Amino acid sequence: MSRRTPTQAPLRRSRHRYGTVLALVVLAAGIALAVIPWPEPFIEARFARGLFPVTSHVLAPVVGTVPWSLTLTLVLALVAAVLISLVTRAGRRFLRRALLPWAAALLVFGFMLVWGLAYRRATLAQLLDLPPGTVTEGELSTARARLLAVLRSSADSPAPSAADVAAAGRCVEREVERLTGSRVAVPSRVKLLPPGTLLRFGFAGVTSPWLLEPHVDAGLPPVTRLATATHELTHAAGFAREADTDALAVLAGLRCNDPTVRYALAVHGIDLLLVALPQKSAQRLLAGLPGRTLQDLRAASEAAARYRVPWLQRAATATYGTYLKSRGVTAGMADYGRATTLVVRALARGLL
Repeated sequence: MSRRTPTQAPLRRSRHRYGTVLALVVLAAGIALAVIPWPEPFIEARFARGLFPVTSHVLAPVVGTVPWSLTLTLVLALVAAVLISLVTRAGRRFLRRALLPWAAALLVFGFMLVWGLAYRRATLAQLLDLPPGTVTEGELSTARARLLAVLRSSADSPAPSAADVAAAGRCVEREVERLTGSRVAVPSRVKLLPPGTLLRFGFAGVTSPWLLEPHVDAGLPPVTRLATATHELTHAAGFAREADTDALAVLAGLRCNDPTVRYALAVHGIDLLLVALPQKSAQRLLAGLPGRTLQDLRAASEAAARYRVPWLQRAATATYGTYLKSRGVTAGMADYGRATTLVVRALARGLL
């Protein structure tokens, strides 16, 4: 048994001090990544098509192999470590000098390095060379006809399964490579959260920005769940802005060789159109939909209504809108509405 000599205490304090300083340096680096106005071409070339594909190939196999939520596991482990550290004086010193500084440093730096910079990449409109402006009636008509054609040709597809989620991920990977020339990797599975976990807040899915781990609320009906999973997998492929992600998920799904994925994303595309169309036009569109599609749209609406908690939804919407604005999405939650324009314009220009 060894006994601590008088000189060991100052050395240990010095090591603690250096560890804390190093954590603060990492935290400062993360903040610098967040506040420096990096040029968009630099982010697209060095991050979106350089660093991010490497990161995705490291994280996707890990996230895809584990059947439960790694993000939730790590959050619970951090909370447990904090609570245990509060029990003793030595634990509280560890909490103050090491655990909290390093947790903050890794959360901020990891967020920016893995995900945060994706908000500054080229937009989907730029990648697809889509013109600005409001969509025309002719573009709406063309998009409507093409979505209906996909629905009618795939309306007898099998019910969604885990294999379809993996197929959707592969189709997202191919679409991103077609757009950017970069080969990204997305997880082979999407983690299910207990029914109502997200729907109570007015959301259907979420992707962990540190692990690129997609999650979907299990309270969604199967077709909507598959469409939402494709949206989250598109996030995991390096697209942060909600409208860009939603539109790219639809385009990737419509070009997918899996009929169930095509059907689910065509349903989502129709849903986007219904929100944007005038009431009479929307009613005419509904009248021409296959019976299965009407049932799937109705099931999605009923699931949202079943779990919705209005005050939670208002609070979550306001919070997420503030977050989006802090990341440079000036429209906040209204940015979701831009997805319809992107989908309509892409379909009207024959990008299928």
